[in-house]
Amino acid sequence: MTITRRNFVTQGSALLSAAGLKLPVWSALLRRSSNGASSGERPLLLGVDYYPDQTPEHLWEEDARLIAEAGLTNVRVAEFAWSLMEPVEGKFAFAWLERAAKTLHEHGIAVILGTPSAAPPPWLSEKYPEILLVNSQGMTVHTGGRRFTCPSNKTYRRLSLTIAGQMAKAFAQTPGVIGWQIDNEFTLQPFGRCYCNSCREGFQNWTRRKYGSLDALNQKWGTAFWSQSYTDWKQIPVPLPSNGDPNPGLALDYYRYQSYANASSAEEQVTLLRKECPQHVITTNSVGAPYDVLNMRELFTNMDFVSQDNYPGFLQMYMGGESSPERAGLLPAIGFDSMRGAKGGKPFLIMEEQAGKAGQSFFAPQPRPGELRLWAFQAVAHGAMGVNYFRWDSAKFGAEEYWHGLLNHDRSKSLGFDEIVQTVKDMKALGRDALESGYVAEAAVSLDMDSDWALGIQPGNSKLSYTAQLMSWYGSVASANTGVDLVRLDDDLARYKAVFAPVQYVVTEKQAESIRSYVRAGGTFVAGFRLGVKDESSQIVDKPLPGLLRDVMGVTLKDYVPLYWGKPGVKFGAELSSPDGTTQLWADLLKPETASVLARYTGEYDGEAAITVNHFGKGKAVYIGADLDAMSLARTLRACLAMSGSNSPFGAPAGVEVTRRRAGEHDWIFVLNHSDKSQKVTLPGRFKAVLTRAEFDGSLELKAYEVAVLQPA
Repeated sequence: MTITRRNFVTQGSALLSAAGLKLPVWSALLRRSSNGASSGERPLLLGVDYYPDQTPEHLWEEDARLIAEAGLTNVRVAEFAWSLMEPVEGKFAFAWLERAAKTLHEHGIAVILGTPSAAPPPWLSEKYPEILLVNSQGMTVHTGGRRFTCPSNKTYRRLSLTIAGQMAKAFAQTPGVIGWQIDNEFTLQPFGRCYCNSCREGFQNWTRRKYGSLDALNQKWGTAFWSQSYTDWKQIPVPLPSNGDPNPGLALDYYRYQSYANASSAEEQVTLLRKECPQHVITTNSVGAPYDVLNMRELFTNMDFVSQDNYPGFLQMYMGGESSPERAGLLPAIGFDSMRGAKGGKPFLIMEEQAGKAGQSFFAPQPRPGELRLWAFQAVAHGAMGVNYFRWDSAKFGAEEYWHGLLNHDRSKSLGFDEIVQTVKDMKALGRDALESGYVAEAAVSLDMDSDWALGIQPGNSKLSYTAQLMSWYGSVASANTGVDLVRLDDDLARYKAVFAPVQYVVTEKQAESIRSYVRAGGTFVAGFRLGVKDESSQIVDKPLPGLLRDVMGVTLKDYVPLYWGKPGVKFGAELSSPDGTTQLWADLLKPETASVLARYTGEYDGEAAITVNHFGKGKAVYIGADLDAMSLARTLRACLAMSGSNSPFGAPAGVEVTRRRAGEHDWIFVLNHSDKSQKVTLPGRFKAVLTRAEFDGSLELKAYEVAVLQPA
């Protein structure tokens, strides 16, 4: 299933239904001198998104003054202003934007420019209708919104590069301009993938480069089935509706191609801007897991840092009475952790942070006192180096006129204005070293796009979803408060005490060897059902399941069972010492070889092994073959964490989150109360609050939505 803005947040209901330091601080980039920072350093990015293209010019001076008085350091501008910058093809008009940048610079406000390719002007789509996106049902998407363009279309990419290039030439030496945002929220609309003729041609060329020959392609996809063997590259289709499901290898490769098409489109702009503006930083903005249309590592490969958009109020909007403090905290957290992982743990930026009620046809509730500060500090607690609020003034027209900013529609200060100003002040007091420090994680959860996409193509059970499983597992692990990274299984895993792999449907040889080495050296690897079923071409492996990991897990599968009725029970052994549980959507029936049994099914599959542990080398591998109910899953994963030696020294109740960041010998411990009630946290000794200088010995009480940043006293 494609994740859109709406189901991105609605899937958060799965979250709690249930000391390795990352890369060094990248100071060479972050402290790069720029003409927008009078101190000789790039300013701390604590800013706001601003729209001079939507604001009368006589208000620009007042806005710049008020933005500076609020303590904000930078703005993002112009990402949707193509029609003003190029009102007619080939005729460019930047004088208005130059005046806006000059006004902002005079007040000490640095500028990040957005290239405008997410929203083409009407002249473009009228003259070049071939640039329009075709959705997965074969319908051409109409103009009138945004992101209605094909990522493969050569004409659109050429015109996007042209406007970006003209902007780069105009602003390369403009005082105050420090960087660029490429496009805006790639694919984050209801139709995330395109299936047009340009994409078909692009897909054919991509497969030719990948496979080299049609013989290799036919073999990898298994095209002998249903007489689909290709004898010419031009015969290769895109997976539009047909009288039968598509070839799973073709469909998986097409999802990969669509991610590549968007990333390569962004990369064209990155390359151009690097040449024209080598002193500027470059990023783009998106959202992390459970959003799953793009491979974020691919998108951000050659950008300077990742930028995330953060709107926690949508969780309340869509979940309503089903929301809880635990869920409210964990859905943004998984996004932060996944985006931090997109560039190997480097600090990231929040390019759009919710500043008030937000939405279009429907909008999220007014943030309660303390929530705006909590939401921004949660991002910092997970590795953000700065926050840009969306937006400065609330729009009085257009689709986002109910997306409330720091100023109301009448330009009075919003209810959250003072809270945001204080939050920015506090972040400045926290300092550059803290904001640009690394994030400490003892555990990792596998985020595997191949498994996600392949399972979506053939879920086996119509209710089985990779993203729902990922969120449930992540929620159970993250609630232990020992820090979580989202990783690929062929990353360096040695730094983690435990690695968790929910629904690792696809396992490559490289990943299998990485896991084998990790466990052999003493790590704890915990995998869920459907482990290692497919290879990277989406063919079922020709070995007894779990395929390439059979020796590590110490089991073979007797059978795998999608469940629709008569849910089997689960009886836990003494090592897990948990109340009996139930199985939900799936049951892998395990046959132990060298593994020991930790839990068995009851009911229809009475006595069959449901959970096993195998001692392999110096480490352990746990196979959870049952799709456990939420509470049983949480208890089992927490037991596996304890088994690995990962235990938090902080005693935090449900709804309170504890994270750690580190630079050298200095630690910052973030304690965040997502609850609307006071909560007490047990501390392992004496600590002082970095911002208030208060000291605590053994315990700390946090008010509703309160945040504390601690260091050992």
